[in-house]
Amino acid sequence: MPHQRFQSSNIKPRYAKGHISLFGINSAYPRPPWVAAWWSVVFPGFGHLFLGRTIYGFILVIWELVVNSQADLNMGIALSFHGKFEEAKSVISQEWVLLYVAVYLFAIWDSYRSAVELSKAHILSEIEDAPISPSDISYFDYTILDKKNPLVGMVWSILSPGLGQLYSGSTVVGAFVLAWWIFVTYKAQAIGAWLYSFLGDFNTVTVIVNWQWFLFLPSMYVFSMYHAYAAVNENNALYDIEQIRYLRVRAENLGQLNTTENNTVQIIASFDHSPFVEMAIHDMETMGIPAQNIIALPLENNDAKTHIIDSIHRVDGRSILDGAMVGASIFMVLGTIYGFVWKWGPVIWGLLGLIGGFILGLIVELLLNKKKLQVFASRKSEVIIQVTCDSSLQNQTINVLKTRRAIGYLILPHGGTM
Repeated sequence: MPHQRFQSSNIKPRYAKGHISLFGINSAYPRPPWVAAWWSVVFPGFGHLFLGRTIYGFILVIWELVVNSQADLNMGIALSFHGKFEEAKSVISQEWVLLYVAVYLFAIWDSYRSAVELSKAHILSEIEDAPISPSDISYFDYTILDKKNPLVGMVWSILSPGLGQLYSGSTVVGAFVLAWWIFVTYKAQAIGAWLYSFLGDFNTVTVIVNWQWFLFLPSMYVFSMYHAYAAVNENNALYDIEQIRYLRVRAENLGQLNTTENNTVQIIASFDHSPFVEMAIHDMETMGIPAQNIIALPLENNDAKTHIIDSIHRVDGRSILDGAMVGASIFMVLGTIYGFVWKWGPVIWGLLGLIGGFILGLIVELLLNKKKLQVFASRKSEVIIQVTCDSSLQNQTINVLKTRRAIGYLILPHGGTM
């Protein structure tokens, strides 16, 4: 946690924790360098999109689509996996491949380096206790930092890549992902391939599908699922960081002046980090309870376990789904490649590879982390509010706590302390 200096929100921090605008939400949340490098291996530009380096990511993704297609590299890779090495050499354009290599290696190296630098920036922003604006409203749109469910983001990306990014608040990235998904799907003749695959006409699938463009789809599909999940988690963490700072600054400014008189009661309530915390404080102040009599502070988290599935309430800083999604991307690509010559075709084998690779990657992660593993992130109270109010306001205060979704509350005996 930051060294508490509570600088004014009017002072621009040297190292920002995050930024919210009509273009989306971005943060200096630390990401594992190896994960960023892996996504650059899968598809240059993905590692940078994962890190929030959107412009770099767009440039490299467009470069990959253009240069790879000009070199017929995907076709050469597929033929090589089938053992048709001479045919692969005849298909690939050597001039374009030579142009390809340097940028491909740069994308991997730079995404790893950027992840390391991002972690340093996050540490420095924590030391500085940089403030974050939780909303941005303009003529064109409004963006509000709120808590969302990461699994919902993943499901929307399963239905159509790009929707999960829009759900997470990454407006520009979501629009970009949707656009290139439509373009590549059209070039690959993927809609017809999916239709004939599920109708069982596998011979037609292999005839109509464009191998070169179709092989872009597996990595795009898996990354959009993973990125949506990760983006929602990071935004939830950013929300917690912003609210923790707000509550601590509020307590510091009030000096925690709290006096107990004979005609007062003390009520303690617990909340998850959410907008309801600040709504409850505002409601109680509106009722006439002095601001210094409402103390709200976040709890420190002592749970060091790794969770397989993060939730809207708990994020552990890394997800064990990282390895699962790596496995899914590998085996979906392999399933698609060999599906061109296997009976069920590239679509069915690609989906089977996705599921099988996800399960295999998850098993590996479970084995590596079995001593410190918890399957689901537990729901915990993260904010404690202590209210000292007149006895006549007791019922109204309790009603506010219930309305604003407090997890629980208790009334201290007279003279009790928190």
